[in-house]
Amino acid sequence: MTNLLLHICCAGCLCAPLEELRKDKIHVHGYFYNPNIHPLLEFRKRLKAMRIFQESDPIEIDYCEEYGLMEYLKEVDYEGNNRCEDCYRLRLRNTANYAKEKGFDAFCSTLLFSKQQDHEKIKEIGEQISEQVGITFEYKDYRHLCECSREIAKKKMLYRQSYCGCIFSEYERYKDTTRNLYEGWKLKENMTKNNSLKEEQINCS
Repeated sequence: MTNLLLHICCAGCLCAPLEELRKDKIHVHGYFYNPNIHPLLEFRKRLKAMRIFQESDPIEIDYCEEYGLMEYLKEVDYEGNNRCEDCYRLRLRNTANYAKEKGFDAFCSTLLFSKQQDHEKIKEIGEQISEQVGITFEYKDYRHLCECSREIAKKKMLYRQSYCGCIFSEYERYKDTTRNLYEGWKLKENMTKNNSLKEEQINCS
């Protein structure tokens, strides 16, 4: 049986893939290392969701609970075009080194199970790091389980985030929306229009 260290990006992405890995006779040990999750309260929400997940599933998980904003900014070229690639490399490299240090047979990541990520790039980086560190990269493509994983997360009432993680992805997610913007002026404008229409109707009658 393969003793696998599975990097976990979030509880929602773990649900269905964990069941499939177990069906494949793979012993899964989780590893929560995500310096890309910002801001601090968002990081805490996702960390808490993992703890809640463990209450209903006996999976062993090692946690890096330190908020990693400064590490992320140091390691990732956020002003360039390869921000996501740098982020994948940061997390996969750390996971591979930890797996080698702790004596695991292989490493993998739930990033591979998400339809929102660059699957081929993650696979490419994982294989590169596998050669560099000297540990097997257990490649899996469970993207077809994405919706199933979401449904399991809903049933377990786990926190489900609305953006990837970093402050830049948060900006990209919400910049074209009106979420949390003050729109009281619209209400006042509509009330003024409605009052004007009522006055016109009264005058016409």
